[in-house]
Amino acid sequence: MIVALSEYLNGHISMSGTLYIILLASEFFLPLRLLGLFFHIAMNGMATSDKIFKILDLPIESKGKELLPHSNLDIILNDAHFSYEKNRDILKGINMTLPRGSFISLVGEPGCGKSTIAGILAGKNKGYRGDITIGGVHLNNINEKDLMNHVVLVRHNSYLFKGKVEDNLRMAGPDATKQKLEDVLEKVNLLGFLNTQDGLQTKLLEKASNLSWGQYQRLAIARALLKKNASVYIFDEAASKIDIESEELIMNVIHELAKIKTVLLISHRLANVVKSDVSYFLQDGEVKGNGTHEELMRQNDAYQHLYDSQIALENYGKEGTV
Repeated sequence: MIVALSEYLNGHISMSGTLYIILLASEFFLPLRLLGLFFHIAMNGMATSDKIFKILDLPIESKGKELLPHSNLDIILNDAHFSYEKNRDILKGINMTLPRGSFISLVGEPGCGKSTIAGILAGKNKGYRGDITIGGVHLNNINEKDLMNHVVLVRHNSYLFKGKVEDNLRMAGPDATKQKLEDVLEKVNLLGFLNTQDGLQTKLLEKASNLSWGQYQRLAIARALLKKNASVYIFDEAASKIDIESEELIMNVIHELAKIKTVLLISHRLANVVKSDVSYFLQDGEVKGNGTHEELMRQNDAYQHLYDSQIALENYGKEGTV
């Protein structure tokens, strides 16, 4: 249209006049195009907001009302199934017992269902099938807040918030004294480092990015130790992705905690579970063996192969090895 207009005007007005009209035409059409673009963005925004409000309007799942007993918190899984997608089970009939005060480990290749079990016991993964009880109370019937007070989940990516170290710790122990806060930091061998900074007032960046990964994990564990009424601690790969020194420190803390609490340890590294009372070896969502490390080494070829392969890999290149 602009070209036709230009041809028409060529015979009636000067070249400079033609250019002026073309420029005016572009000034007219460009805002219209921008208006159309903004309208499209607005419509997308409205569609998205409709979806958000639909989610917010969904009925809240009924929460359990029963409280856990103060003692005898045995955990029993009987024929437990779970799936993230329809007709594709991740857990396929898990039978497992965690007696109160025991040190239990879950081991196996990635994707076998270990973290799924941890999420179920901590109340994160809903919709399991089968029978799961804690202290004789069915998991679905347990008051969510009471479950969170008694069962603590520490993952390899537990979140630390921007702010002071003290603020992060007080999320788990709001009434803890300064001495108590420093005691748990000492227990995870982090107090000495923080005292070279600003102590409990040390400021953390977003996701505590100014800490090393080992320091990050130790601070997350220190926070978990402040849960006053916690009876069960679940460590889901809490010692992964860190240096060997930090791993040893974290494992020492876990072993000490296992003397007084129920501990469920999930680890891809079998060397970390040799001191467990019982280890459950999972493959493809099923328990393929359980027992002490020594029993599994004698009775389960897959477990033995996985352990020997890891030891050989860790020792590769060291003096006296090939």
